[in-house]
Amino acid sequence: MTHPLADQLAAPHPDGIAIALYRTRVYRFSDDPRHYVLAEALEENYAQGRPPAPTTLAYLNAVLDQIRTTGRPLPFSADIAAAEDLDVQQELDARAPYAPRPKPEHTPHTLFFIVGAPRSGTSHLYNVLARAGTYAYFTTASCWAWPVRNLAHPARQSFETTGDTVLAVDNKNTRLVPGLVMPYEAEDLYARAVPVYRHLGGHTYDLTDPRLKDPALLTASIQAHVQHFGRPDFVTKSPFNSLRIPALDTATGQRALFLNITRDQADTADSMRRNGFRFHHDGRPLTGEAAWELFTTTIGRDAPPERTIHVTHHDLLTNEKDTMARVHRLIQDNRPAAP
Repeated sequence: MTHPLADQLAAPHPDGIAIALYRTRVYRFSDDPRHYVLAEALEENYAQGRPPAPTTLAYLNAVLDQIRTTGRPLPFSADIAAAEDLDVQQELDARAPYAPRPKPEHTPHTLFFIVGAPRSGTSHLYNVLARAGTYAYFTTASCWAWPVRNLAHPARQSFETTGDTVLAVDNKNTRLVPGLVMPYEAEDLYARAVPVYRHLGGHTYDLTDPRLKDPALLTASIQAHVQHFGRPDFVTKSPFNSLRIPALDTATGQRALFLNITRDQADTADSMRRNGFRFHHDGRPLTGEAAWELFTTTIGRDAPPERTIHVTHHDLLTNEKDTMARVHRLIQDNRPAAP
C-alpha cells in the first residue's frame, strides 16, 4: 500500500527507508551494477504498492549495516534477486543504451556549483533553486552508470510536481521516500570523477587532495540531465565540491559559477555532531569546528572571486524571497559568454 506523501515525509516507514537508502548507498559505494538493478526494481515495486519479501528486507539492512561499519556493501546476492523474480542480465541489457555518452549539443549555457561546509544549508539552497523550474540538476534517482534512465519511470514522482510540504521537511527525510525524486548531491558520480576522500564508514570520511580522474563522466552526466530537463542552465551541489574547486574549474573550462552558502561556525559544527558527520585530514580526526574551518577556508582560497556568489544560511531562512531574487539576478548578470 502506498501512503500519502505528507505521511511518508513526516514518518518514513522503516521498509521504505531501507529500500531508498540501499539504492543511493550502493550507487555510491559499490561498483557492482547488479546491486543497482536490484535496488531500482525494489524501489519501483515498493512505490507501486508491492513490498519486498522479509528475507529481502533483511538482506538490505545487512548491506546497509556493512556500509556503515566498513564503508563497503556485502556482495550482491543472486538468490535475493531470483526470489524477487528479477532477471538481472535482462535488466542490465535494457540499461546499456543509457550509459553516459558525450552530448556536446546539450552543454549547459550556465553551470554553477553550490559549495559550502557540510550542514551549512547547501541542500535547502539546492532544493529552492531547483524548484524554480528553470535549471537542470542531478537527482536522487540519477545513477552514474546510466544518468537519466530512471527519471521517466512512472513509479517515480518529481518533487517539482508536489506541494510545498516537501521543502519544509528536513532533507534527510525527503531521501527516504521511495519513488520521490529530489535534487541530490550525486556523490556516486563525483567520487568517481573527482575523488577527494576515502569513505571510512557511516558519515566518516578521510579527506584527501582532489584528483581529476574522469572528467568525461562528469561532463556526459551533466549533458544528459540538461537534455532530459530541456533547460539550458544547470545547478549542482555537494559540500565535498568545496574541496574540488580547481579540478571542477579545469573540467568545465573555467566557465562555471560558484554559489557559496555560509553558516555560523558553531551552528554548523553542532549540526555535524548531531547528524554524525566526522572528518579526518592529514591522518588526524577533525572537530566540527576544524572541519568548518577547512571547508570554508578552502572555498575562500580556491573560488574565483569574479565567478562566486555569496549567500548566508541566515538570509535564506529568514528572507528567502529577497535572497533568491538576488541570487537569480546575480546568476543572470554573471552568465558567461556562450562557448
